[in-house]
Amino acid sequence: MDYPAEDATTEVVAAPSRRRHTLAYKLKVLETVAGLRSQGGGAIGAYLRKEGLYYSSVRKWGQLEAEGKLTSNSRGTKQKSREELLAEIKRLRRQNEQLENRLKKTELIVELQKKLSEVLQTDAEETNKSRDGQ
Repeated sequence: MDYPAEDATTEVVAAPSRRRHTLAYKLKVLETVAGLRSQGGGAIGAYLRKEGLYYSSVRKWGQLEAEGKLTSNSRGTKQKSREELLAEIKRLRRQNEQLENRLKKTELIVELQKKLSEVLQTDAEETNKSRDGQ
């Protein structure tokens, strides 16, 4: 008995990948759901079925947005505490102040070099004139 040749287009993916939603997509969904709340009559459910989303996910995104924690999918990155942020701000301000002081000193040195160059240039011209005049 002859079996038909298997079609390569019916091949099943060995390990399906998990869906990852961008921050922009999540915000768009939250905005759309908020707009559909006023319609009622299952409009939200129809939209979520069309998008292939669960209401629990959308509700979780809404809670994160309300808390200000809705950010891009940056797994493994820990948000800094207030104390850590204040310490970093203090360190950066101190570093900025040190760099500004170095810049002021450098600008003074450059100005001094310009003036010294002008003085030496006029001295050299006077010396040349006095040599030529003798």
